[in-house]
Amino acid sequence: MRASRYLKTSKYHVLYNEDCLETAQRLSDNFVDLIYTDPPFYTDRLFQRGNYRFDDRWDDVDEYMFWLKPRLQEFKRILKSTGSIYIHCDWHVSHNIKVLADKIFNRSNFLNEIIWKRQSSHNDASQGSRHYGRIHDSIFVYAMSSDYTWNQQYTPYSESYLKSAYRHVDPESNRKYALGDLTGPGGASKGNPKYEFLGAERYWRYSKQKMEKLLASGKISHKKGRLPYLKRYLDEMNGRQLQDIWSDIPPEKGNNYKYPTQKPERLIRRIVKTSSNEGQVLYDPFVGSGTSGVVCSRLSRNWIGSDISCEACNLTFERLQALDCQVFFEPWMNLHVCEPILVQE
Repeated sequence: MRASRYLKTSKYHVLYNEDCLETAQRLSDNFVDLIYTDPPFYTDRLFQRGNYRFDDRWDDVDEYMFWLKPRLQEFKRILKSTGSIYIHCDWHVSHNIKVLADKIFNRSNFLNEIIWKRQSSHNDASQGSRHYGRIHDSIFVYAMSSDYTWNQQYTPYSESYLKSAYRHVDPESNRKYALGDLTGPGGASKGNPKYEFLGAERYWRYSKQKMEKLLASGKISHKKGRLPYLKRYLDEMNGRQLQDIWSDIPPEKGNNYKYPTQKPERLIRRIVKTSSNEGQVLYDPFVGSGTSGVVCSRLSRNWIGSDISCEACNLTFERLQALDCQVFFEPWMNLHVCEPILVQE
């Protein structure tokens, strides 16, 4: 199979209405920078919302895993050595997928299991359930090598943390600051230097030369008879480093929620910003409502998407077109209403 000629241009969005296995086979080795894959969850349900639906019914879990395996293998082939893959799933088969993904992508390349808390509660006890409320999805993250793209993301500090930590105020600048530990955790075993500084001999986090510079610049707080502390000014901080439990992104709802199991833009945006840079390529094998394409357009990423559902492709096309993208149809295939569609900005 031949890939789109538009994949050779500098900026593109390409959509295929076909099985993602076929689309992946069109792509060259080491072509994609990031894959976000949101496959069926093995729920044994037929999902429908308005005119959009998809079938997630299988004979058994073996059939599902047999179907998934060659797709993950192709995804590995097309990823660059600096690339990453995010595999979105839930409790139904997350454990099965983790075992398979460890074999395909190598367990040593596993970075995180992200827990996305998509609901605050799930009250189905009245329907006879006898288990804890299932309110989260899992997203497994694998890198292709140690040289993967990573842009650290941050979340705002909570009000309670700001009040407790940033309670100090510089009398000259009126800037708020917190006090940070300057001692070296792990001591000599972590390679931290040992010397005397302001009357205290300790293993320190920084070299003596750097500590002297911090002191001269007014970045160290010290009272006689006590250990010195680093002043961490609030206006210099990015926020709290993003952790692997994401409870700050609610599910899609309201007028924006059109497709069954549609994921919120904020969720995809966080993934794209973390694991790709402007001009790089994201592949979404199960586009659904096209949220990843919308996010990539807004963040100046190139995007390739595929979905076997014509309804999903039409919805994706409409959302991309609403962003004033120019639409082209490939001439080299027998087309139907949405196969394939190119959206180029």
